[in-house]
Amino acid sequence: MSPSTVLRVNKVALILLIAALVCWVAFHFLTIGGGHDRGWEIWREIVQVFKRSRMPGWRQMIAISGFLMLSFLVSASPFAIPLLRSHRLFWWLAVLASGAALAGFGTFVAGSHNRGYALDCLLASMVLNFAGLLCIRRLRPE
Repeated sequence: MSPSTVLRVNKVALILLIAALVCWVAFHFLTIGGGHDRGWEIWREIVQVFKRSRMPGWRQMIAISGFLMLSFLVSASPFAIPLLRSHRLFWWLAVLASGAALAGFGTFVAGSHNRGYALDCLLASMVLNFAGLLCIRRLRPE
């Protein structure tokens, strides 16, 4: 790839990652389903799951770990582009983690019958983050 193409693709990656962050922040303020629960209340539910004396089931653990991984990746990715661009190992780890969160937690979100706008924004942030990470390129010396 030419240097100008790499620069353009990295700008697209930054735009996608910022859009993912905006969707992730919007998720916290929108309602889940048709009820009055807001997206930020999921954090309270996660804390309640771990306060209980018994371990949650495997489906709940997949959903919680996917949500936590997504939260970290979406909030850190726009700021980590220089690191991800220069170190391919970090890029691979981020792409694999984002894909795993999308596959694991995204299937639960997409399978919900009454998602509402909040979960639609959460699903959009997962897809945008994964696409943005895939767009990050580095200039290879010739």
